[in-house]
Amino acid sequence: MENQKSLKGLRLAGIDYGLKRVGCAVTDELHITFNPKLLLDPNKDDFWEKLLDFLKNDNIGAIVVGVPYRDDDIENPLIDTIKIFIDQLKEKSGLDVYEQDESFSSVGAASLMVSMGKKKKKRAEKGQKDMVAAAIILRDFLKEIEG
Repeated sequence: MENQKSLKGLRLAGIDYGLKRVGCAVTDELHITFNPKLLLDPNKDDFWEKLLDFLKNDNIGAIVVGVPYRDDDIENPLIDTIKIFIDQLKEKSGLDVYEQDESFSSVGAASLMVSMGKKKKKRAEKGQKDMVAAAIILRDFLKEIEG
């Protein structure tokens, strides 16, 4: 795992990649706050343009993408799609991209929204959970590398 020093002082983006929605979140340079930021449709023609604009405009220094690894060795076809996305993201953005196990980030996102007091109607909005899951992916990644 990448050591903390090389990421210190960089704004990071977390990405929760899905076939219908891509949730994005950012952290500040000190890695104290995690903010759900953007929701994109990976099937739209302007997906890459919007994603790369977001990375540039938010001064992102590195990216963390959630990958749903499993303990039971069952193949998940989404993992292959995410790996292709990661390769494209590295090439198009020129940024370092790290993988983070996100197996339970959506469950965690729902729980976090409840604890934050988000109304059921707001929690049910498509994409809310994806953006919060991206923030959780980012938080978990930093927790791991900062030990």
